[in-house]
Amino acid sequence: MAEGVSIVVPTFNRAALLPRAIDSALAQTVACEVVVVDHGSTDATPEVAAGYGDRIQYVRRDRDFGPHYCWLDGIMHSSGEFVHLQYDDDWIQPTFIEACLSVMTPDTGFAFSVAQIHEVLEDGAGKDGPRMFEDWMPATGTYPRKALEKKILRTIISPGACVFRRHTLIDAIYQGRLPLPKAHYHGVGPDVYASLLSMLRYPKIGFVAEPLAVFLAHEGSITVGAAEDEAKALAMKNAYKEVKQFYHELKMIKRWRALKGVFG
Repeated sequence: MAEGVSIVVPTFNRAALLPRAIDSALAQTVACEVVVVDHGSTDATPEVAAGYGDRIQYVRRDRDFGPHYCWLDGIMHSSGEFVHLQYDDDWIQPTFIEACLSVMTPDTGFAFSVAQIHEVLEDGAGKDGPRMFEDWMPATGTYPRKALEKKILRTIISPGACVFRRHTLIDAIYQGRLPLPKAHYHGVGPDVYASLLSMLRYPKIGFVAEPLAVFLAHEGSITVGAAEDEAKALAMKNAYKEVKQFYHELKMIKRWRALKGVFG
């Protein structure tokens, strides 16, 4: 699996939703290692994981140190060259990994697909809502970073729609809080920094013009919960703004190093 793909499913107290995320990972049209990492769940998550036997690797910690450490723990237990972070309340279509790999050239930092929002109605039924990133590029392909950079900086690409290079994802998540933090929001930062760090290191980005990642909009979602609370929404906005500012600062350092190399 050293040159393959690992799907890491971090989870916390979502035993009812977790099977759909795991099943979608196991149903991929290319072989994938599936790592489920559970930090501190007090529900039936261990029993759900046990039901999959050796089809998944299950990592269990009794103490929850927060989402970023959970993500990192799962990635460190993975062995694929490429990693997809699969949130436990979302899922991916069977061709997601195959399609993303098709646009991952040697100079491509990461690949992402159009995302479909799936809404939960009051009666418990579900329906497809709006799509994200659908009009960003005219077709599936590998594009220069500059073609997508402005769009990426204006919004957020969730790791749930992406396939990253393992080493870059580790570096992004290990960062945790930024060196000079002013704003912080639980679960925000490394999620968007992974794509930004990829853009700093690689000149191209892969794009799949099909809605192959599905995001569940429900009351238990971190982003949905924040959107419904004005103070939380502002805190989340400021946290993402800080990460993007950090990206701009790193770009300046990169340019300065390039000039130093030329003139120093």
